[in-house]
Amino acid sequence: MKNPAMGLWLSAANSAAGFWMGYSANAVRRQQRAMLAEMTKAATGTTGKPKRRKPRPAGKATSKRKTR
Repeated sequence: MKNPAMGLWLSAANSAAGFWMGYSANAVRRQQRAMLAEMTKAATGTTGKPKRRKPRPAGKATSKRKTR
């Protein structure tokens, strides 16, 4: 015979274990990313973020044709 109470308990325990495994795995990934960024910054002297171009100022569009 199957024990429904044991099945419910195991299901809840499995759900909690899955949550904590995911939480700890993400914590490890965050630490690895932070460590890699720090090592890269120390090795290259940069932050590793690409520089963005400044947007062009909004204004009247000029045409290349000369007006008479």
